[in-house]
Amino acid sequence: MTLPNRMSSLGLISSLLVAPLCAQVPEDMGPYPVGMRSVSFQHSLASAITVTADIYYPALSSGNNTPPDQAGGPYPFSSFLHGYFAPPSFYDELITHIASYGFVVAAVSTQTGLFQSIIAQAHDGHALMHWCDERNLIPGHFLEGMLLPGPWSAVGHSNGAAAIFDLLAWEPRVRTVVSTEGNWFGQSTVGQFQGSFLSIGSSEDTLAPFSTNARRYYNEAQSARRRVWALIEGGAHNGSLDFPFGGSSLPHSTQHRLHLRLITGFLRGEVQRDENTFYHLVGSGINAEPVTREGDCAQPIFWIQPAAFPSGGQLLGVMGRPLDELRLFQASAGSGMWSSHGSTGGGGRLVHETVLPSIGSTEHIWVPHPGLDSVRFVGDCSTSGAPWRRTRRVQLDLP
Repeated sequence: MTLPNRMSSLGLISSLLVAPLCAQVPEDMGPYPVGMRSVSFQHSLASAITVTADIYYPALSSGNNTPPDQAGGPYPFSSFLHGYFAPPSFYDELITHIASYGFVVAAVSTQTGLFQSIIAQAHDGHALMHWCDERNLIPGHFLEGMLLPGPWSAVGHSNGAAAIFDLLAWEPRVRTVVSTEGNWFGQSTVGQFQGSFLSIGSSEDTLAPFSTNARRYYNEAQSARRRVWALIEGGAHNGSLDFPFGGSSLPHSTQHRLHLRLITGFLRGEVQRDENTFYHLVGSGINAEPVTREGDCAQPIFWIQPAAFPSGGQLLGVMGRPLDELRLFQASAGSGMWSSHGSTGGGGRLVHETVLPSIGSTEHIWVPHPGLDSVRFVGDCSTSGAPWRRTRRVQLDLP
């Protein structure tokens, strides 16, 4: 498709030339020191008589039982549900990493023996979420004032991913879910979930082969506002663990790093609304990694990154639905309101249009005119003449 300005030729520049100038990636540690406390309690929602858990939180200094950073709160709340025979300590690096970006993460540590009940783990995880929510209101408790009221998120590995979807039947506040190497048990809540969903699979997973497990979760999540699929090529079942457990062609260190990137990046993008981080998950920022990605987003994702070439260029990326028609618009920062039907008011200008490929995402390089110091962008997506679905609106201040 011919573009309406001189940027048409720039869309062919290789990903090596459009690499962003910013160096930080989601697998880099976040800005918060992380504390951890082990707790035990009784709760009416639990399956276990006594629930045990590890809670990770932004702290004044790193370590066990360190004072929480209450002044920096409240923070988004997330639950972590472990896989078979794998207590939270096996995932310490992953959970710490999530918390370092300003999350309180509660990891239930029941059901870690040889005989794991997924439904019991779901009940205990649900009880843990409510216990933390209740302590958020208790003066003097280390969780006092630490939790945002919602919505919540949940991360699960293997059987823990299945437990999340049992939990969803009882807890509507969970609106973002990450399943990594999820073990498929056919819960109806997968197809009913209307939040944001990332399913991670690994191509050499012999314990829960991705085609009938992790990919099945993605395929069944038809009602999700956003669903993203990421396949780690050469990865095995336990890349999210701190240590190697089971062999595969991809080094465990690489698998683990990619889990940190995908899981933490997705939570930042969805829960903290930092959509620019999707460049590193589904945009060209992940091209050099052994990851195959795909998305189907009723609510399109829109990211912007500075491009290394050409000088002053900006990389505009969108993930919508496969075969969506995409239109990107530009307006000056002082112009009027955007309209809601595929065009803009107040001097808006079409800068790019295309049809999204089968993976559901694309990128375009935009170069500002000389003297422009601020600009607004928005995108519209539509399939087969259906109503336009609008991205977030972004104001970009230029150097």
